[in-house]
Parts: sequence; C-alpha cells; structure tokens
Amino acid sequence: MAGTEGAPGGTRPSGVARYRTRGVPDLHHRFIRDARSHDWEPAEVVHRALRDRTDTAPPSELSWLIASGSTYAEQVGMDVAAGLLHACPEGDMKLVLATAVADEAKHSAVFHRYAHAVAGSVKDPGEAVDELSRDLWSLDDYTARFLAHTLAEGFAADEFRWFDEGLRGDGLGAVYRLVRRDESRHVALGMSYLTHGPGADRLRRLPAELLLAAEQVVLKHNDVDKLASLVHRLLPGTPAPDVAAWLRARHATRMRVLMNVRDDRQDLSRRRKSTREHMEV
Repeated sequence: MAGTEGAPGGTRPSGVARYRTRGVPDLHHRFIRDARSHDWEPAEVVHRALRDRTDTAPPSELSWLIASGSTYAEQVGMDVAAGLLHACPEGDMKLVLATAVADEAKHSAVFHRYAHAVAGSVKDPGEAVDELSRDLWSLDDYTARFLAHTLAEGFAADEFRWFDEGLRGDGLGAVYRLVRRDESRHVALGMSYLTHGPGADRLRRLPAELLLAAEQVVLKHNDVDKLASLVHRLLPGTPAPDVAAWLRARHATRMRVLMNVRDDRQDLSRRRKSTREHMEV
C-alpha cells in the first residue's frame, strides 16, 4: 500500500518476505507461543458456557443479537488481518499475523455457534458491519490499515471487558472472556509493531492525513456513548458516563503511545482537536 515498500495497495509484495533476523525475534516468539497456549475449540467453549450458566431462564434475545453482531464483526477482523498478513513485508511478522488471522476465525466461529445454540440462527449482518468493512479496506495504505486494525482491536478488547461481566448469566460472558484474551494480545502485538523497528519507521513516515483518517474510521464505528448505554443496560449499577469516560481514556492512552514515535506529535495533537472534542480525549 502507499507508503509501504513492496506492498502497494492490497496486492502481494513482490517476491517472498525476508526475515530480519536469524530466527523469530523473542517478542514475536512470545506472541506466537501465547497464541498456541491459548487455543480452544469453539464447540466445546459454547457447550461449557451454556452448561455452566447461572440463570435458569433461557438466554435473552439481547445476548443472541450481541453474539450475532460479533459473528460478523470478527469476520471483518479476520479479513483485515488476513490482508495485513498477505501484504506484510517482513517474514517474521507474517508468522505472528498468521496467529491473529486464526484467532479471528475462531472468534467468528464461536459467536456463530453460540447464536445458533440459543436461537437456531444467526441474525443477518446489518449495514453497519458492511460499512465497517468497506471503510477499513478504503484505507489504501498498509500502515494506516494496520493502525486502524490495532485501534479497533483496542476498542473490542475494552468492550468485551464489560460483556464478560454483563452477559455472564446467559453464558456469553464466558465466551467474551476467552475472546478478550486474544484481542488483548492483538492490541499488544499491534502497539509493539508500530512503536519498534520497521513498523515504527513506517508509522513515522505515514502522512499525517492518513494517520488521522485511520483513527477517524475507528471512531466512526465505535460510538462510545451508545456502547456505554448498552453496558448500563446490562449492568444497571454501572453509570454510562463512567463507562464512556473509561473507554475514551483507554483510546487516548493508545494514541499517545503511538504518536510518541513521531516528530510531528505536537502538531498532530493540535490537528486532532476536533477528534478530541468528539471523543472527549
């Protein structure tokens, strides 16, 4: 993609991707090892989650709707991660991204299975998830799309922290707990890549307009106030404004870490003024 050597657009880089070291870097190896040690079977997870649920009433329609939505959101994550793997110019990073693709496939499968188990079907995807996919793929730059994917995974991991607690009675919370562990690893992976080595070099060179566009895509599809209202519905004792403030603070922290690798971070902070007003970060 534009701004990334050997990976223009969504096409395959010319030739094979070379390894930067004799073997897989220690940090990358830890990501791979953690992914392998945290493997699980979707069918078994759903069976245990429904068997061990605490409520005696059938799972709610809301749980079915949330699981159905996650089925397709995780499919979008899988597609984008696969595109990043396909175009990645570094051989060692390809190995780590392969685990992320496998994780996202597993996530889509487990939510699909849960929805079928409790209602016999999965609700069709709405326009929002199709628009999310289009907007992510519209970022015609490898680094910009990698950045957007990392920020989106951050929102997902934070969102799932509340779903873990709020959906325990229906068994879906146990599913989100497992998925969140993977998503948190993906966030750590993305943050590490974009702040060290060749990933940081690419983030430094990324035109400011593309960096801001990547963040805007993620903010567009993560309505913090709407999510906070949903959390309050699941957990009535949790004030929605507190949840919204927490989500905004988490995103702000990730952005500060990422912008710290850039020489124009002060100018970027000023240019994000409208974003901060929208997100209150």
